[in-house]
Amino acid sequence: MEWLKKITPVEQLLDKLFSMISPDLHYAGSQVILKVGQDANLPIGCKAWHQNQIAEMARAWPIATSGVSVIVNRASVCHTDNKGSKDWYDILLTAGTYKDCWFRLPDLELQLEYSPGTVVALNGRILKHEVIKWKGGDRVCCAHWLRPAVLKGLFTEGELPSWVTQSRYIQLINALD
Repeated sequence: MEWLKKITPVEQLLDKLFSMISPDLHYAGSQVILKVGQDANLPIGCKAWHQNQIAEMARAWPIATSGVSVIVNRASVCHTDNKGSKDWYDILLTAGTYKDCWFRLPDLELQLEYSPGTVVALNGRILKHEVIKWKGGDRVCCAHWLRPAVLKGLFTEGELPSWVTQSRYIQLINALD
């Protein structure tokens, strides 16, 4: 778990951002990670001898997402993420020494500069997205996501979160007063 210790400060920062972007989804994800960390006997679809390792990893997991995909020095063809939820965000973080990279959203006819350190929150299930090429150096993308099947199996506090609405943000702001 040495790699997890090394990325924890950045992941904790992303977690704070995630909690602001989608507070209810963040809460649900946090509860699932907490539950997995507390109960090594959950039916999470793995062999029994892995259960304790998974619980230990969950206790150290620094962000309220159920998974992260690390993409290194690869283009990403135009696609949607068919295992995600139509109501949820994925969070992408880029790193590396590359230059001149563009994140394309063809459905929106939009192209965003995608420099190292860029964070993008998007619904990858709905919006087609791609990164075709970049210049020089290495490029890493850490795609953070939640899967509906994981939350459905482990989140027990009512309905799964949906899109964040303006009224939800207003509630949160009023709660601070």
